Amino acid sequence: MTRVVVFGATGVQGAAQVAVLARTGHDPVAVGRNPKPIEIDGKPIETCAADFADQAALDNVCATAEVIFLNLPSTSFQPTEPILDAARAIAQAAKKSSSVRLVVFNTSMPVPEEKRGIEAQDDRIDIRNILRDQGLPVISIQPVVFLDNLLEGWAYPPIAERQTIVYCHKPELEVSWICHHDIAQLMVAAIDRPDLAGRNIAVGGPETVHLHELAAKLSRAWERPIGYEHQTVDDFCDKISVAMKQRSNIDADQLVAQMHKAYTHYNESPEKPFKIDMGPVLEELPVKLTPIEDWGRMTKHRLPPPIAT
Repeated sequence: MTRVVVFGATGVQGAAQVAVLARTGHDPVAVGRNPKPIEIDGKPIETCAADFADQAALDNVCATAEVIFLNLPSTSFQPTEPILDAARAIAQAAKKSSSVRLVVFNTSMPVPEEKRGIEAQDDRIDIRNILRDQGLPVISIQPVVFLDNLLEGWAYPPIAERQTIVYCHKPELEVSWICHHDIAQLMVAAIDRPDLAGRNIAVGGPETVHLHELAAKLSRAWERPIGYEHQTVDDFCDKISVAMKQRSNIDADQLVAQMHKAYTHYNESPEKPFKIDMGPVLEELPVKLTPIEDWGRMTKHRLPPPIAT
């Protein structure tokens, strides 16, 4: 049993990690600014309140950690410097601890080896470097697009209201969609692979599909016809712009320009950042990944009743 401190445990990705840790016999500590009581299968989970700006609290929670799972907010929609400061504070706390033997960093997005001028990705590279510059053993797990995104944020309303997946993917784009549960499984598998420290590992799901194939699989899983629309980058950014201009702490024009650059890259890059061959990854981190239709059946209860036809 490994004591694993999960930063960002109150978010959907961190919560999935806490659940998988508990169910695989580990000892998770769920860290958040104001964590609520957590039970997994009737078992209470240890929680710890710690603000990223409170170095003493971070030192305290890391003091007995063996492994750290690090989830940090995306700087796509948050100011950059507080997130980088949080990474520095956590790195310092982990360095002070005599028990931390591994940090598993969930980048929550595809991240290249070198900076490309896409700020959210560049910030993730900076976070990797901040951790490793402290001499910490770090495995960076770098997922592509989350299936769970379909049931939250801007992707959910067209599914709920007109049973249509609207996503900023061109028709020929191949995407290895992955779910939060599988990111958690891969991170838990990494606990036993400290020899992978220093590696940046791109991860996806077990299937690579076009948008029309995704819609067909979810139609079967959700037992209702699901349509699809290939949203253009321009249209996507126009809609993001309207939403972001309501937020006072964000430079909306700068954010939209960055989102345009990022999604153009995702759709047009010859490197195909959304297409992942998981064969080599699973040889090192052997887990059973969740097929799209299985994920769909598990999430069907989260959808409204089918629209009558």
